[in-house]
Amino acid sequence: MVPKLKQGSKIDYLNFVPTISDSEEDIPELDVSDDETVEKIPVKSKKKKSKAKQIEEKAHEDLNENFNFNLDGDDLGTSSNFQGWDFLGDEKKDENAEDIRKDVDLDKIIRRKGGLIQMAHVESSESEEEEEEEEEDDDDELAMDGFGMGATEQNDANKNESSDEEEKEEVVEEESEEEELSGDEEKETDSAEAVAEYFAPEEEAEDAKKQTHTTFNTLNLSRPVLKGLSSLGFTKPSPIQSATIPIALLGKDIVAGAVTGSGKTAAFMIPIIERLLYKPAKVASTRVVILTPTRELAIQISDVAKKIGHFVNGLTFGLAVGGLNLRQQEQILKSRPDIVIATPGRFIDHVRNSASFSVDRVEILVLDEADRMLEEGFQDELSEIMTLLPTRRQNLLFSATMNSKIKQLVSLSLKKPVRIMIDPPKQAADRLVQEFVRIRKRDHLKPALLYNLIRKLDSTGQKRIVVFVSRKEVAHRLRIILGLLGMGVAELHGSLSQEQRLDSVNKFKSLDVPVLICTDLASRGLDIPKIEIVINYDMPKSYEIYLHRVGRTARAGREGRSVTFVGESSQERAIVRDAIKSVEDTNKVPKNGHTGRALGRNVDWNQVEETNKVVEKNIDTVDDILVEEKQEKEIIRAEMQLKKGQNMLKYKDEIQSRPRRTWFQTESEKKNSKVIGALAKTKKTANSKKRKREEELESMPRSYKKTQSDRKTDQERTMKKMKSSMGKGKGKGKKGGRR
Repeated sequence: MVPKLKQGSKIDYLNFVPTISDSEEDIPELDVSDDETVEKIPVKSKKKKSKAKQIEEKAHEDLNENFNFNLDGDDLGTSSNFQGWDFLGDEKKDENAEDIRKDVDLDKIIRRKGGLIQMAHVESSESEEEEEEEEEDDDDELAMDGFGMGATEQNDANKNESSDEEEKEEVVEEESEEEELSGDEEKETDSAEAVAEYFAPEEEAEDAKKQTHTTFNTLNLSRPVLKGLSSLGFTKPSPIQSATIPIALLGKDIVAGAVTGSGKTAAFMIPIIERLLYKPAKVASTRVVILTPTRELAIQISDVAKKIGHFVNGLTFGLAVGGLNLRQQEQILKSRPDIVIATPGRFIDHVRNSASFSVDRVEILVLDEADRMLEEGFQDELSEIMTLLPTRRQNLLFSATMNSKIKQLVSLSLKKPVRIMIDPPKQAADRLVQEFVRIRKRDHLKPALLYNLIRKLDSTGQKRIVVFVSRKEVAHRLRIILGLLGMGVAELHGSLSQEQRLDSVNKFKSLDVPVLICTDLASRGLDIPKIEIVINYDMPKSYEIYLHRVGRTARAGREGRSVTFVGESSQERAIVRDAIKSVEDTNKVPKNGHTGRALGRNVDWNQVEETNKVVEKNIDTVDDILVEEKQEKEIIRAEMQLKKGQNMLKYKDEIQSRPRRTWFQTESEKKNSKVIGALAKTKKTANSKKRKREEELESMPRSYKKTQSDRKTDQERTMKKMKSSMGKGKGKGKKGGRR
């Protein structure tokens, strides 16, 4: 049993690792009370190691330095006064408006079932000085993160007045993001001749990468932009910023790739704001569109842009993402803001349905996390957007793994883009320690293993830990299981409402909840300051996705740690092989004297088995919680429908006077499109000539936007050809009969 603690006494937590209770009757009790005495901590000596250092050594005592798995950032010039980006949801227009519950309080249900016991934590006067010193270090490390997130949850009282169509709003990123990130497809590479023909000369890119700027002043930026960067504490451009900003200012198309945490958002926002500043519009119009695959990334970019352009007079921004209030977004877009940051589905929605919002004068299109935007899940949306935007525009594509094929890029109508790849992400950060745990045939023990591992690595709940899983259902169930074991965690995935997502990120950032369980939705672009540990509960489908995941830690020159659960499949073992090989290659040429490490972690499986007994004992409770949660959701849905009915009666004339919204794709159409796209990828045309002809037709850019009459003419021409060919076939058959 866990030792109890009398008030005022101290316990030796340095050598105490919480373990499972010997009794199977209770969940491990982590609270301390007045019943038992404990050993006192001796007075701290100056010669002894710090408490934090001893805890760190205890957490990593199971590492195997001689790891042999059986296989058949530089200084960004920031200052310590920057605390990360704000991450705001909807603005609450009426503080006196009635607030209606929109989400289920899952933690409350778990508490009713006996879970969420608080973790033991004892503060002593001797450790307060160390904690203050650590907090000062944290400030410096938080400042190193270029684009972190903070969230302030804002309730939206007017959201309930939305029409039924708004609930059916198209949000691509919510649908099975784990299925979109498939790594099973056959990898194709473009020939050197095709690359040379499509992209700008490599010399241009090489010259750009050779440019070194010690400060932003040497980039010849305007004073308002420099003032905005200075207020954020940024003084030295990162390599990707030094290379791309001068080329972007020339108006050229760019395809850029750089490791996570390297400052890609500022790399395209700085030249955009600079160009708008020197070429102001005479009439209010939207001139820049920035598309992202996820809502959170769009909100984050919006805040980055506002802070960099804070001192530029008259610069306006608009946000168009799913999950936030539609009417508020419409009002902002009516004013035609200079820069609009959006997700593809909601962007098309506003172009079709929001009055006065026009994209006829767009000069710059940016795709952030472009390689994912070019995947099958977004192809239909991008094709539609390309027909809406002017063909004469600048295109900027940025991603951490910009490995898209030319065939995919053709649809964007790029004009001799300059291809800039800074530190191609075929390797993890040089300060990252990569640990691997071999599961073998113990998949059923993974929840218990995760619990024990988190308690081992962070017994006090003072480190930010991200746990990646493959599916939304797994994330949700794990949250409940860990909650019943006494551990408060948050979840982040596409099935949550936008308010729940913001709340999870906010609690995680402030360490109210130190563990965040998420799908690969969160591995793209999001910067949460100072994530110490990444745990791969489920192995990703490819090494590229693995790099995205572990790239959440060891950012901007800090140290980090990843722990990966490895199964027996050849695909999972291949990812481990690539990771180990990358570490070996990196260590041959150490960067700034730092080398990465790949280690094995030994696990006390007997202890894990004991924890698993408690997990299995509470399986029925987990199912009960899921049922109760579903029932509460139905109650909330009924309350929302009742409120909508009341609003319909109260504001009937106003609601009916609104024009009916049209949709680019319904939910069923989106699913069918994904199925057809998946089948098309696996289907190969037998006739080689026909296949080549199809590829040529797909690669041909459209010279202009077809009108309705053009389409009608094409259809009539096609029908005439078909009738003509059928007539010829019948004539040949008759002649043959006479013979």
